[in-house]
Amino acid sequence: MVTAIIMAGGMGTRMRGKKEKPLIEVGGIPMIQHVINALLASKGISDVIILTSPNTPKTSKFARIGGYSAFQTPGNGYIEDLQYYISECFQHDSNKIILTITADLPLITSEIINQVLLEYEKSRKPAMCIAVPIELFKKNGLKPSIVLGDVVPSGLNILRSNNKQQDEEVLKLGKIELAVNINSCEDIVVLEDVLSNIGLKI
Repeated sequence: MVTAIIMAGGMGTRMRGKKEKPLIEVGGIPMIQHVINALLASKGISDVIILTSPNTPKTSKFARIGGYSAFQTPGNGYIEDLQYYISECFQHDSNKIILTITADLPLITSEIINQVLLEYEKSRKPAMCIAVPIELFKKNGLKPSIVLGDVVPSGLNILRSNNKQQDEEVLKLGKIELAVNINSCEDIVVLEDVLSNIGLKI
């Protein structure tokens, strides 16, 4: 089984408002709750851990009140905080499968997560990066934050818990649910447009 880690410790400097980014509501529900729901509904996920930091105290409180497992990191950055968690919690299990996902993917579904896990089972590499073709962004008027060749990293990854650089397979999935992440107030407007155009409901 797979441990899912929700990365929810970033400062969210591009969000203008008092709410921490994971708690921004989409469809009347905090973004992170959409991610939690999808993970809990996935048949391949054994447990869900929320990584928070001093940057996201309200998200930590949200996790406690909701009864979710949470772990506070130093808040030094995405990679640094993940490495810190792995070194602290997987010292005696260097081969555990970990799925990491950002808290700003409110359209993610359990079906997509199940598909990713199935593709990972077929792969012979220890790590997998799920990426979205750049054409999908252009088609829907989305602005990617990072472009690597002809794909955009989705914020969903799988790796082993050995805290070392790992050989990685890139899985391309043309899913709008993986393309829409919320990094700014403008992204929320784009999200509403995308939902309207493709008929998705959340």
